[in-house]
Amino acid sequence: MNKKINKKWFLPAFALLFLISLPFSTMKVAAENFGSADGFEWQSGPATVFLEDIASVNVPENLAFFDEENTKRFMKENPPPPNGTEIGSLYNMNMQLYWNVIFEYHNIGYVDDRDKNEIHANELLESYKQSPEGQHEKASAENQSSVLRWDVEPVYEESKHQLRYSLGLRDPLLQNGIVNYKVNFLTREGYISVILVTPSYYFEESRKQFEEMVLQNVKVNKSHTYEEFNASFDKKSELGLIHLIPGGEGVATKKEERQTLIKKGVILIVTASVTVFLFIKLRRKLRTQK
Repeated sequence: MNKKINKKWFLPAFALLFLISLPFSTMKVAAENFGSADGFEWQSGPATVFLEDIASVNVPENLAFFDEENTKRFMKENPPPPNGTEIGSLYNMNMQLYWNVIFEYHNIGYVDDRDKNEIHANELLESYKQSPEGQHEKASAENQSSVLRWDVEPVYEESKHQLRYSLGLRDPLLQNGIVNYKVNFLTREGYISVILVTPSYYFEESRKQFEEMVLQNVKVNKSHTYEEFNASFDKKSELGLIHLIPGGEGVATKKEERQTLIKKGVILIVTASVTVFLFIKLRRKLRTQK
């Protein structure tokens, strides 16, 4: 049975394929590692590029790097629009496999990872489904058989200070759509999001290349690393790891509500105990006076 293409994913997919083909078609005329076409400029690998002063990326061969200005400009002209946090992007020059990477920086302060053992994928997914964002995403899907699910369940690698996950709508029959696989690098002042964007039917292959060619080549610069946080003068975020995951806000709120109820329960117990103690003491005093 034929099904219509999900329009929600069509424009981002078209933009992705267009951008990948753009530098590839003109790469042969580039004199060195720099190229330009239609007003866009990029740097092709092998090269070392910088994400502001926060991190560096060793760009291997067959990848092209767009700086912050060119990344935002392209996204303004092609959906989806930039959110303002983009600091660069990478594009795969291998036409046999379509994927690109967006780098974002969120300067929200040091994110304490003390809740690392409280990341439960099923609870987070259910929380997101009940959230306004999750309800809107499901309702706006053209194909109502699509389901919200984890492509990659959230996991935190403490040794690397990296939080990974991918959540999206998928058609159980056609598996159509675009995967956004996000890896957050925690830093001293916030976190860098390294986001793989690829059609779902290429995901496993694209993910392998992404992890080998990109993730292993991202290095947080000295003075920005997570370990260098100084509580004496560095800003600390009010958010924990859970807040960085879809559905995490709802989970955190429920946890706070439970803690509040527990505290209230303890206060009530203590108050009741004190009241009983005072009553007994008063009764003894009255008996003594008789």
